[in-house]
Order: sequence, then C-alpha cells, then structure tokens
Amino acid sequence: MLALAVLAACTPALAPVPPQPPPEAGTPPFGPSQDATRQPTPSTAPPAGADDAAVAKAGQEYLDLIVEISPENATALGLHKNDALLDDRTVVGEDKALEREEALLKSLRERFKSPRLSPSAKTDLLLLVGALDVDVRTRRVQRPLQRDPSLYASPLNAIFLMTARDYAPAAERAKNVVARLEKIPKVIEAAKANLLNPPKVWTEVGIDRAASAKSFFDAQRPFLVGALPTDVAHVDAALKAATSAYVDYEKYLRKEVLPRSNGRFSAGRELFEFLLEKDYFLDEKADDVLAMGKKLFAETNAQMNDVAKRMDPKAKGWPEVVARLKANHPTAEGLLDAYRTEVKRARAFLVQKDAVEFPPGDDLDVIDTPPFLRSTVTAAYDQPPPFDTTTTKGFFFVTPIDRSLPKAKQEEMLRENDHGDLVDTAVHEAYPGHHLQLSFARRNPSLVRKAIDHAIFAEGWALYSEELMAELGYYTNEERLLQLEWTLVRAARIVIDVGLHVSDMSFDDAVKMLTDQVHLERQLALSEVKRYTLSPTQPLSYLTGRQMIFKMRDRYKQRDGAAFSLKKFHTDVLTRATVPPSLMAKEIFGGS
Repeated sequence: MLALAVLAACTPALAPVPPQPPPEAGTPPFGPSQDATRQPTPSTAPPAGADDAAVAKAGQEYLDLIVEISPENATALGLHKNDALLDDRTVVGEDKALEREEALLKSLRERFKSPRLSPSAKTDLLLLVGALDVDVRTRRVQRPLQRDPSLYASPLNAIFLMTARDYAPAAERAKNVVARLEKIPKVIEAAKANLLNPPKVWTEVGIDRAASAKSFFDAQRPFLVGALPTDVAHVDAALKAATSAYVDYEKYLRKEVLPRSNGRFSAGRELFEFLLEKDYFLDEKADDVLAMGKKLFAETNAQMNDVAKRMDPKAKGWPEVVARLKANHPTAEGLLDAYRTEVKRARAFLVQKDAVEFPPGDDLDVIDTPPFLRSTVTAAYDQPPPFDTTTTKGFFFVTPIDRSLPKAKQEEMLRENDHGDLVDTAVHEAYPGHHLQLSFARRNPSLVRKAIDHAIFAEGWALYSEELMAELGYYTNEERLLQLEWTLVRAARIVIDVGLHVSDMSFDDAVKMLTDQVHLERQLALSEVKRYTLSPTQPLSYLTGRQMIFKMRDRYKQRDGAAFSLKKFHTDVLTRATVPPSLMAKEIFGGS
C-alpha cells in the first residue's frame, strides 16, 4: 500500500539498496552527474528552481498512479475517479502495481540526475522518490498478500469514508459503495488463494476485523437505503453477499490459517534501518534510536516520581498514585461526551494563550471508532481527505467499551480512559495535535505533500503538543502525571519497536514491559503490541520526532534571539505539511 496521508495510523525482493545519505543543499538528490565538477558559465546555467515545474508534474503522475493501482487509497485522499473499484489483491495484480511503481521510480531517477530545484521542490522530490522506494521495498520483503490477513478487511475502511463524508451527492456515493460491496467476495477468494503462513498475531487481528464486518455493514444500511430508496433489494443483496463473504473468511482464518500461522512478524534489521533512512530521513541506526529510547524512559520515569511525590509524599512511587487516579473515569455511556468536553477545553485554552494559529474550516467530530478498527485502536484521528474541497471535517475516533466483555474487562478499559488520559488524548489527537497539524497540512499547495505524510513528523508533532501544553501550564498534577505516563509509553515503544523487529523480543515480552514497567492495563497492552508488530518504525516515530521538533525550536530561538515568537515557529513548521523534521530543518535553516 502506498505511503499516503491516511489513517494507519498511521498506521504492507529487490536486492538491498546501499544506504545513501540525504543530499546536502545545492547537490542533486541522487548524486552528482558526470559533469558535476565543471563550472557552468553564467550565460548558460539554468536558474535555481528551473526544474520545479517538472517535480510538480511528477507529483501529478504519482497521484494518477495511485488512482489506477490503489482506488481505496485514492478515496482516502479525496480522489474519486475509481470509487466503484477495489484494489486488486491477486498476486498478478500486485506484481503489476509494483512494476508500475518501479517504472515511475526509475523514470524519476533518470529525469532528475542533476536538477536545479528550489529548497521546497528538492524536498518534494525526496519525498516522492522515498515514498515509491519504501513502498516497493516493503511490499517485496514483507509480502503482505501472503502474510497479512487483515489486509483483506481494508475495503471496510474505504466504504466507511464514502458513507461518512459528504464529498458527493448521497446517491452517487451509495451506488459506488454498492459496487464495492459486490466485489468483496472476490477479495475473499484472493485471500484464500494467497495466504500462506502469517504470524499468529496477524491472523488473530484478521479474525477480529473479519468478525466486525457484519455489525459494520448493518450500520451502513440506513444510509444506503435512504440514498437509494428505489433500489433497496439491490442494496440488501450486496450487503448480504459482502457479509457472508466475511463470515466465511472468519471461519476460514480460524480453521485453516490459524493452525498454520507460524510466520515471523519481525521486519529484520536490514528493512528496519532502510525505513529509518528512506522513510524518516534519519542518519541514526536502530541501536542509536534504542539508546535514546532507554535514556528517555529513565528520565520520564524520574519525572513521574517527582510529580507523584508532590501529590502524595508518602507514596512509594508513581505506580501507586496512578493506580488510584485511574479510578477517576467516566461511565461507558459518558465516554464520548467526556472526550468532546476535553477537546473543546483544549482548543479554548490555546486561543487564550495565542500559542498557535487555527486554519480556516477547522472542523472536528468526536465519534465511535468504526468496528473494524477496534481490535488495534483505542483512539485515533482520521484527517479530512486532502484533495476533497467540499469537506474539512476530521474524525477523532474513540473506541467504545465492549459491553459483551466481562465486567472486569470493561473496567480495565475504562481505567485507561481516566480523566488524565482523556485530557492528554484530546491534546494529542485534536488540539494542538493531529487535527490542527493535518488541517494545516492539507492546505499546502504541493501535490506531493498532500499525498504523502510521514509519521515521524505527524506523531512527533502530536507528542510535542502534549509537552507544549505542559509548558503553557495546562495540566493539573493529576493530568500531568498521566500525560507523562503516555510519554513513558512512547519511550517504551522505541524499546519494543527495535526489540520486536531487530532484536529477539517476543510478543509476550513486549506486553509484559507495558504492564509491568509502564503499568498499562493488560487489555490495552495487548492491543498496543498487536499494532506494533504490524508497523515497524511507526511506534518509535512519536518520541523520536518530538525530540527533533524540540531541536528545531531551539535552533529557531538561537537564530531569532529576542525576536523569537513561539506562535511564529509553530506556524512555520505547520504550514510546511507533514515533512520529516530533518528535511524541514534544511528548508528553514538552509545547509545540510
């Protein structure tokens, strides 16, 4: 799946490509040409930025490719030409898609051997080449069609976006949804033909998502029959066929795939470090990031003990205080309203402090997480499609408490929605976190930056936002302690991410770290680690990105001196879209 600006989440064999450091300012992104040592005469040298239009044209080629090879991702971006189609999940279709990506990647490298680009166009070209390079390499190595059963539930997300967003008349959207529903049995046929020996945990995630399909389809029926009142029989037939396909898929996964699910989820050091370099544009290797994570884990743990001692001098440590605070939670029925209250409060505080700007059309709904995402999502943000001009609404997903669980399990999940966690999550997902950042990003004029995002900035900004609110005096001691607990989670994620995918950490070891050292409830810890296994390098992006943003801010202060403005800094970085901090710093400060 292409590296697009969609919810992941943020959440997929060529011969290894030798690592190449990012180019220094003024040098070609793909190395010098044979004539690079010549000094061009002033009369013939093209001006800097002469090839910017060619990069913009390449961005359009990339978008056209997305629409053709991944209609579901195109829908998420707001490109609706092929909304009646689903991605081709046959092996033949996958190979053709990868060949087309490889052809575009080769073409770009040939066309831009020694380009003359403005700093922003240079960044766009690096983003474009990186996205193609990462997608091709990841899919060749990971073989998701053969190894990831949850991939075959992805059409549910595309259908959700079509029914939830008013980008076109209801009847038009409903007809395309029905067309997609009718293609789902073929998706399940492809799954049965393709799946070999997935990791056990990935098969379990696939089972959960397949099991959620019926309730999801039931929830879509009112919209579909309301939009197509003269075609109810057709709608019901499509829903029935799609529902039956997923019921059958769940049984197939349980009976046939789960017993043979003995594959490894580990990405391996080579792919992991390739992603650090080509997706995040980091110079650091896995061991360097791991060392930073361990250091920040210890520092955050000490900070938490300091806050806990202020609250209760007799406490033995922060876990004792946090355990008591987690009892301060809303009821299951009041969960959504509690989050909505905190979203409004965070926004009002930022307006009062004048710490950030708010883009036009700032619009956010706090809603239940769609059923098919609930096994790996507790809270998440889904941005308005960047190419949709008719909608600016973002969705803040909150996973409801599953009333079918035993009371003790329900209480576990409620304890992870305690007051302090609610406050922190609203900051992270909404203001000034994901919703604010991505609302700015979609307004950037670059086609490339609308289409491609990078977790190291998106998640880094959201975690920076949490600490920013502490600096501005937003939190009570209770709220600060729980906010720091989630910083501790992000430090643990670095250790676990590297451990699961580079070292020999097991799934159970990762869960144990979250329950014993971070003191998450087990139900949440299980959900967290399931997601980590599916997304190498994404878990480490939060704290790694935050640290890089703070370094940029320090450099900004040093440059501007007494004229430094926090709001100006925020506007500068937010309006550049979701660009890795290392590339953003080159744009802002110049040089290498």
